[in-house]
Amino acid sequence: MIMQTQNVDAHASLLETDPAEKVVSEEIPSKLKLRFNEPIEKDLATVTIYDWNAKPVFTGNPDEGGSDRTPLLEFSLPELKEGTYTVQWNVVSLDGHPIQGSYSFAAGEVTEGGAKSINSGDDHHTGPLIVARTVAEGLLLLGAGLFWFAWLAERKKFPSIDIIFGSGRRFGGALIILGTLAEIITYTISLPSGLMQTVFHGRWDILLQFPFMLMVAAQLVFLIFLFIPGMVRGWYLFMWFALAAVPAFGGHVWGMENTTLALVLRVIHQLSIALWLGALCYVIFLLIWQRKQNTKVDWKEFRPFFVYKMMAATGLVVVSGVLMVFLQTEWLTVITDWMTWSALLLSKIVLTILMLSLALYQTRKWKKRGTFTTFRFIRAEWITGLIIILIGVWMSQTAYPISAKSYNDTLVSGQAKVEVYINQLKVGDQQMNLNVPDINGESPEEVKVTISTSDQGMQSGPITTEEGDSGNYQAELSFSMSGTWCLVIHVAYPGGEKKEWTAEVFVVGEGTGS
Repeated sequence: MIMQTQNVDAHASLLETDPAEKVVSEEIPSKLKLRFNEPIEKDLATVTIYDWNAKPVFTGNPDEGGSDRTPLLEFSLPELKEGTYTVQWNVVSLDGHPIQGSYSFAAGEVTEGGAKSINSGDDHHTGPLIVARTVAEGLLLLGAGLFWFAWLAERKKFPSIDIIFGSGRRFGGALIILGTLAEIITYTISLPSGLMQTVFHGRWDILLQFPFMLMVAAQLVFLIFLFIPGMVRGWYLFMWFALAAVPAFGGHVWGMENTTLALVLRVIHQLSIALWLGALCYVIFLLIWQRKQNTKVDWKEFRPFFVYKMMAATGLVVVSGVLMVFLQTEWLTVITDWMTWSALLLSKIVLTILMLSLALYQTRKWKKRGTFTTFRFIRAEWITGLIIILIGVWMSQTAYPISAKSYNDTLVSGQAKVEVYINQLKVGDQQMNLNVPDINGESPEEVKVTISTSDQGMQSGPITTEEGDSGNYQAELSFSMSGTWCLVIHVAYPGGEKKEWTAEVFVVGEGTGS
């Protein structure tokens, strides 16, 4: 189910309104029209209109008829009086984010007063959701890493997790379940109030618009499987693996061009962090167990076993982290287009370097003394790792800087070739330059372009081009949403001959959290 979700990352945004914003219409409108940059689920869209006294005069859903999902929403209005009105709309983006906004218009005449406008409706839910996700995902990573490392340690005749952790496992399991429930509750609060009612009326396909909901549902299922008693050790190893990997299916990954590669890197990153923090947690529990039981651990023999595992984990964390940023954006763009996400990334890098420095110091001292004596430092390293998880979750909820690529290619149709150049493949109005060939000595009579998205049914054109010098043509393309767009170049020649060239391009939007 997760793999079938839409590959879109930008939030829905309002492109056009009728009546228009801040316009005084001569006639009192009988319909309200809102056009968005992407198809909107009608069952999850609502509008409330307030008069100049901040009194609601209309609340409703889009008119029925046509497709369940469309970029143009139409609302039949009751009879309105002359005056100023405020429209507050609520929709759900294709990436599952509830979005709100408002604007004002006047009918007949302008009146003083009005309802307070709003610009965004999901920000006030971000804080609690970040906290809930950090607790749940942090515990999952710690639990998975601790279980794996303890299993490896047990195979080398070191104390097992049953010995050093004991009854604390039940407490940890309860915390993970509570954290998962908190994730579900905080995310559900941010969703439209009529969502579940719509789903129960047979629109189960709507759930595919909410990848985070599917991710948490999968997390809950794996937790149930994890707590089945009496299974073989391999069962629990796999369940912990799945629980540590599940959070990788949230965040920005569904808006990237190379989704599969991005998922693989995110899973590697998650599992490496889990092993790193789990190993640190094992050492902390081992030190506590040694002190309580007054038992000596062979730290000299344990050291190479621990260090080699940590070197592998930290190396994978660093390499996968660098590649993840490369897939998501570009390092130069992170700096030149500085924003909150850039600051969080810098903080994550600094804290990772701090953890590596602490690890190097502890390893050298451990080797020199032959026993482990840096209990305070390993706690500091472990806590720093938890802070890094918090920053990572925060980054997944935050807009990130986008690096738009250019497009320069030669398309072939039969023996004819056309050169195409687009400076930036990103949402908005972009200029397309074409070099169209002559055929049989005849210059093109007409050159048009159409653009469309097969997944979402968005289409624009035919767009007429403007002719320049020496077979050069220009067209203004309007990419209304991110994702894969199909470009079709239609050329008509004298005598009725026609040619078509087709290309697919990936258009990026504004980076957003999910």
